[in-house]
Parts: sequence; structure tokens; C-alpha cells
Amino acid sequence: MNVEQFIKDFQDYLAPRLDTYEQAIYLYAYRHSRLVGNVEVVIGFKSARKKMAFGIGEKGKPPSEGTCYEKLRSLESKGFLKVLDTERSGTRLKIFLPDEIPDLISVKNEFSEIDIEKLDFFADKTLRQALLTRENNKCFYCLKKINSNNYIIEHVESRPIGSNNYRNLVAACRQCNNRKGSLTAENFVRVLYRQGLLSENDTESRLSTIKRLRDGKLRPDITGYAPKSTD
Repeated sequence: MNVEQFIKDFQDYLAPRLDTYEQAIYLYAYRHSRLVGNVEVVIGFKSARKKMAFGIGEKGKPPSEGTCYEKLRSLESKGFLKVLDTERSGTRLKIFLPDEIPDLISVKNEFSEIDIEKLDFFADKTLRQALLTRENNKCFYCLKKINSNNYIIEHVESRPIGSNNYRNLVAACRQCNNRKGSLTAENFVRVLYRQGLLSENDTESRLSTIKRLRDGKLRPDITGYAPKSTD
């Protein structure tokens, strides 16, 4: 097997989906199976845990046996290994290499070149839906429940000055879209507070969220998004 390619694929595609415990277990299983030409491996975690990693949880101590089994279940649920059996000497496992895990590398390659900062979230209906999901199906301003049938995509900073990127677009209810007018987002939220439509805590939360939006900290999930063809 190509160990160099495995290390690159592990670091680039698999590791970002694993916590530190899961990485330690996966690499230990890889070391004792695929690296030496075996498809399966039996690991007794009562002793093996002391050889995997120290100081992950409590400094200077290996992960507990219970933690190992918990992380095994997590790794299996993610499709990175399969628990085959429980034997006298331990747990029989089969781990999958990064290029054997369905869609792991192909999906990463497909979307890695998309620059979210350049996407037009107003013109593309698929991206509009991503904003509704980001807002957790609530109006960005008044927090009223909305859905795909009644929401509006609202420019936080009005056009033509405001852009169509995710930092300047939110999902809102029709009432807020109509009432905001030329008010800044901050001032509109304060109006909602004075009218009793937002509590004091919600108002502070909305003001903080507006700042996070403008700072680019509310990136919508565009997993699975395919750019429109320019042909």
C-alpha cells in the first residue's frame, strides 16, 4: 500500500472528522492491520489503550477502556471501521482506508474549490435554502417561526450598497421585510424591542448576532452545493 498517500488522505480528509480519541484508535488499528497487510485485527483494549496515547484526557493517563468502546461505536457510525466480533482476546475490527470510505474524498474534492465569499446567495434558490437552515427556520429579526413557503431573503444592508453574499443576507418573515425599510438592522431590532416583539435578552442576542453575521462568523452549510454551470 502507498503509506505516503494514506498519511495525506488521513490528514486531509479523515482526521478533520475525528476527535483526538478517535484518531488514536483508528491509527492504532491501522498500524496493526492494513499497514502490515492484514484486513482485520483483534484488539484487547484493556491493555492496548495504554499503548495508544497518553494525556488525551487527564494528563499523563491513557484513555479508559469505556472511552475506547464509546469511540469505537462512534468510528463505526461514521463508517470508518466495522466491529466484526467480540472474542476472548478482544474486539475484532476491520478498518477502512480513506479512499475506501464512500464519498469521503470525492465530496471533499468537489467542494474544496468553492469560495463561499463569492457565492450569490440571493440569485441561487439552493443557497437561499441554506440561509433559512442557518437561521434555524426563524426570522432573523423577530425570531418568529418561518418555513420554505413563507420566508423572504432580506438584505441586512440595502442594495445597491449591500452585497448578495452570506454576510449581508438573512432569512426573515414578510412582516419584518416590509417594516424594516431603510433602517439599519441594529435600529430595526431596537424598534422590535420597543414594540414588545423582542425581549431584552433576545434583543441583545440579535445585536450580537448581527455583528457575527457581518464578521463572517455565520457561514451557512453549503455541503452538497453544486455551482451553476456557466455553459
